[in-house]
Formats: sequence, structure tokens, C-alpha cells
Amino acid sequence: MDELSSFLRARMDERWRSALEAGRSSDARRWSADRDHVEDSEGRPVARVEGGGPADGRARSHHICENDPEHVLRDLESKRRVLEQYELVRDGLVEHPEREAALSEYRDVVLPLLALPFSQHPDYRQKWAPQ
Repeated sequence: MDELSSFLRARMDERWRSALEAGRSSDARRWSADRDHVEDSEGRPVARVEGGGPADGRARSHHICENDPEHVLRDLESKRRVLEQYELVRDGLVEHPEREAALSEYRDVVLPLLALPFSQHPDYRQKWAPQ
């Protein structure tokens, strides 16, 4: 496995564990936003939002709700599938008519873009920055 895909897999695994530890939600049982706090699907507070006026608090609460654990897990699943597709092509486990061009696109564009949100991580390498 190459260095960048290993880095991505480790960061995705960390976020996956973090989302699971934060508590599952679902489309039917979403977190809810109030002006000064966020509640889980069972009405328990999960975050307090302080500072600014009511509109600021509601905007922050809404942002937290939009990034609830279930959303994070779905987001990570889609990114894992992109990474897995790259690994399958790289390892020759699936046929691709333009294999070298596809691998180049993954290495030069797709994987660096997937790594960008983790650019502040101590293991991130500047050579991975998108060109």
C-alpha cells in the first residue's frame, strides 16, 4: 500500500471511530438544533453553543447537526469507496481500460484532494498537496 493511501485510511479510521463514539443517529432520528444547544435524537444535549446572538447560536447549532455522527459515517463511506477503487485498480484486482491514466489521475488529483482536509495532521506531507 502506498504512503498516501495508508495515511488516508488511517485518518478515515480515526474519524470513523470518533463518529461511532459520539453516538449514532439516523435519518429518522436526527440531532436537533436550538439557539444555545444541540440535542441527540433522544433529547439529550450533545453540545452547548455559547456567544453571539440567537441567530449565531442557531447557525452554529445547525452546523453541528449537519455534521452529526451518521452524516460523518456516510461521508466517510463514500470516500472509503473512492480509496478502495484506487487500491483495486492499483493492485490489478479490477480491469481498467486506461489503467495508467486512471492511476495517475488518482495519485495526482483524487487522493490529494481526499487528503486536503487532513493537511493539519502531523503525518501529512506537503508533497501530497493538490497541484
